[in-house]
Amino acid sequence: MINSRLLRQFIAVAEELHYGRAAARVGIAQSPLSQAIQKLEAHVGTPLFVRNKRSVALTPAGAVFLEEAYQWLRYETVAIQRTLGASSGGTGQLAIGFIGSVGYGFMPELISRFRLEYPQVRLRVVEMTTKDQLEQMQGRALDVGMLRTPLPVAAPQIQTRFYQRDVLVVALSRSHPLAGRKRIDLRELAGESFISFSREKVPAAHAQLISVCGAAGFYPNIEQECSQIASVICLIAAGLSVALVSGNLTSLMHPKVCYVPISNRTSALDQEVSIAWRRNDANPALHSFLEVARALGTGARKAPAVPAGGGMA
Repeated sequence: MINSRLLRQFIAVAEELHYGRAAARVGIAQSPLSQAIQKLEAHVGTPLFVRNKRSVALTPAGAVFLEEAYQWLRYETVAIQRTLGASSGGTGQLAIGFIGSVGYGFMPELISRFRLEYPQVRLRVVEMTTKDQLEQMQGRALDVGMLRTPLPVAAPQIQTRFYQRDVLVVALSRSHPLAGRKRIDLRELAGESFISFSREKVPAAHAQLISVCGAAGFYPNIEQECSQIASVICLIAAGLSVALVSGNLTSLMHPKVCYVPISNRTSALDQEVSIAWRRNDANPALHSFLEVARALGTGARKAPAVPAGGGMA
């Protein structure tokens, strides 16, 4: 059977082309080394060396086997390094979910910093709703999520850590009569049709829209429902409706959409984003990610400023 010890003995003979020097190099007597090479040749099925009383030389097959032996030992070294790296969180793989709005907020910086500090960890980063993230984390298809909290459903096996508080703004077409305003009172939207996030896919955001409008004295006329923020922005650009969206979205530039702050100051407008993961998950790469997130989290806790008069999206 071929093993690393036997390969190193073969390499010593191949490089020294002298059994005495090779034996001293690997720390065994010359006779056992010669017997080990003979067993290796029998296992491979062809002579690897040409021997006589004065010299030792590689056969053509021996020269090929030498290159393979080098490669074999390189694989062994890499395998050990990757295994040790995985145990310390330096290598491995991580599946990450995120809600669309954080893609225009803290997520790019967090992923970039993690990639810089742990370049050997393979990442799979997918946009999905909070509900889908929870399902996939519970099904072990996802390691960590960036999602809305409080969670829309009970998930005792999921642990969360608050990361950022954001505030809703009004998103509307630049052709809308209110587009030039510095601030909008929610009551001015009572007669508008709204785009809402899907009640089924994004229940927390859907419920927040109804709650915020209810506090302003009206029930929103929901004309469209979407699951992804890109769809919401496209429909607003078409002039179909207005929407209440995360303040992070002010960095999502669209020539036909603007964002206007809301004059009503109430905690009902706040949105909370957290990092979530399975309790007792032993994946070292996950814990490395959480440490990077913790280090960046302090600066991410304030809601981004919304430009007065509406920012171009």
